[in-house]
Amino acid sequence: MRSRWLRLFTVVVVAFLLVTLLPAAPAQAQNRICFNEVPDCIEGRFAEYWQQNGGLPVFGFPITPAFQQEVEGKVRLVQIFERNRFELHPENARPYDVLLGRLGDELLQRRGTPWQNEPKAPTTQQAGCRYFAQTQHLVCDAFLRYWQSYGLEFDGRRGFSEAESLALFGLPLTEARVETNSSGDTVLTQWFERARFELHTNLGPDVVLLGLLGREAFAPQPAPQPTPQPTPPPAPADPCADIPPPINGEIEPKCIQGDGDVEVVAIGFGFTPGERVGTYVTQVATGAVIGLDTRGGDIANENGVYGIVLLVRSRLPKGLYAITFEGVQSGHKAILYFKRV
Repeated sequence: MRSRWLRLFTVVVVAFLLVTLLPAAPAQAQNRICFNEVPDCIEGRFAEYWQQNGGLPVFGFPITPAFQQEVEGKVRLVQIFERNRFELHPENARPYDVLLGRLGDELLQRRGTPWQNEPKAPTTQQAGCRYFAQTQHLVCDAFLRYWQSYGLEFDGRRGFSEAESLALFGLPLTEARVETNSSGDTVLTQWFERARFELHTNLGPDVVLLGLLGREAFAPQPAPQPTPQPTPPPAPADPCADIPPPINGEIEPKCIQGDGDVEVVAIGFGFTPGERVGTYVTQVATGAVIGLDTRGGDIANENGVYGIVLLVRSRLPKGLYAITFEGVQSGHKAILYFKRV
């Protein structure tokens, strides 16, 4: 009898140690994933997609909650991650009901180095490489192995087909070259439609990490530097004096005081007549994307002017905000600033 109780006690102790010593996984319940490192969680179809298609190494942590945003003329549920943007398209069959933003292409355009002008591969055949005729670039060695190791799950088979990898990362947009990323690391880099591959040899000979395209694409744009002026005499403090001037547009009012709801009229100039214009609002201090109610269309008029009426509610935290208009075809931008004090 004593040996029986001793065996039972041993089993209980071992079970307790296994539960307490195993590494903790992200909190998850009913298709909801939360993390100790960041405040935002992933829920529903986004959580399922995040888990099934690479998770933390491919997409990173969420940097915003899910919110409604206009994407190519339609208001959709989106969520920003460190390395990309999820967009919910419920009209599409799985797995195409969740689409990723083409942030690699977008950031190259924003830097003034569109992929169409990039040097092409010097050859179409090279050992350890795969040539992509659509963009005329080679993907080689560690980058090719990483590209082939992930993808969207189409057929339920082990491994990933070329079509599945292409659906996740897109086509290569540059050749591999040495660049310094936004974290200050100088690494071998190659840009793709929806990702940026970085070879971090300090972590190992074959360690590929994905660039933080989500953070870079949705960070607030720096305000233009004003021309230095002689130091004026001291003046009474004005809480709205530090609002940057608008770029390619006008906004009224730009300084919101008091506790009530206020309508803000924002107008951008210089777009291609008739093109679609996307809109997003960011809190300048944190870079967080803010979802606000808007009225107005999504097409620039015949004079290339685009405008909306934005409802700033009293619950919006005080601070400086940037409204960014971006032409879908032209890439032209207007950036307008307002402040709640």
